[in-house]
Amino acid sequence: MTIPETAPRLPWEAADPYPYYERRREEGSVVWDETATAWLVLGYHPAQQILGSSSWTSDPLANPNAPAAFRMAGADIMRRNMLTTDGHDHLRLRNAVRDVFTRSFIAGLAVGIEDLAAATIDSVAAGVEFDFMAEIALPLPIAVAAAWLNLDVDTARLLREESPAIARMLGDFADPDTVEEGTSAFATLLTELLPLAADRRMHPADDLLSFIGAATDLELDDVVITAVLIAVAGHETTANLLGSAMVRLLSGEVTVVDDQLVTELLRLDGPVQAVARTATADQMVDGVAIRAGDPMLVVLAAANRDPAVFLQPNDFRPGRSGPAPLSFGYGAHYCLGAALARLEIFTALQHVLARGPVLCGAPSWRDTPAIRGPLTLPIAFAN
Repeated sequence: MTIPETAPRLPWEAADPYPYYERRREEGSVVWDETATAWLVLGYHPAQQILGSSSWTSDPLANPNAPAAFRMAGADIMRRNMLTTDGHDHLRLRNAVRDVFTRSFIAGLAVGIEDLAAATIDSVAAGVEFDFMAEIALPLPIAVAAAWLNLDVDTARLLREESPAIARMLGDFADPDTVEEGTSAFATLLTELLPLAADRRMHPADDLLSFIGAATDLELDDVVITAVLIAVAGHETTANLLGSAMVRLLSGEVTVVDDQLVTELLRLDGPVQAVARTATADQMVDGVAIRAGDPMLVVLAAANRDPAVFLQPNDFRPGRSGPAPLSFGYGAHYCLGAALARLEIFTALQHVLARGPVLCGAPSWRDTPAIRGPLTLPIAFAN
């Protein structure tokens, strides 16, 4: 196998990657892909094995596919956030916010999220065509993050403006321009939030930024990077899941929103298509020999449709039996914000469906194969 000097593209279509997964699955649950220059893990149980093992690293700088620009410009950020660190560093960063991401704590945010969802969704007039992504799916998660961080209007606006560039750097094979844009956006937010974090550390309030700042083993840079990461990751994934969910629900008969519905939407339409890992030791994965240093893409979206695990995996069946989908990952890097994302999706869908949404045209899709979601989604409310 050969590793290119420049960052490769992911091999599947961004709008509809599932036929590609099914074709490659015929070759096995672990296959080499020349376009991605990485092993693809398509099976549910092999994906669990990798995500739950300490024989892999999530550090992108360990991946031979990482372009030189990423190694230089993104190195400091990559070593200081919980997405891309392992072991002690990962636990140190994660533990700083663990207590405020428990199910019980997140449940206490329900009223505030309900108010923000109502304000965002009810601001759209009935009978008028609008873009669901621009008016609801994208603004709502960032409004939740900004409110929890207790940011003023200008800082919240800046967070929304800079989030997409950071998400592109973290969520895809980053070319030099993407790395430059992402690190520049991070620097802008660091400059804006560092004085605020310092003030909250000295004069804490009842907000997420104050809570992170209270962790004495975190430097201020770590506090801000953690806060930005939580906001960006939650914004990007929740917005795209909301959009994909609406595309699916508008073509069906669903009117009742419950936990089972949200779980099935996560299984079929989870926005994160794949997460990258690099082997730190020689090992076997479902009968395939993997060498230390080999890059791996754990294709969560394919694992969630593994026919060996899910009966009729491409069918939309809320309440189906089977294991939990891997949309939020598994193991040490299981998504910290899973409960918050589920609550936001549940609340938003309840409000949207109550207004009788009608599809007004075909959605367009993002050209970002690592994150799937609509770019535009024209709808109107009947009431």
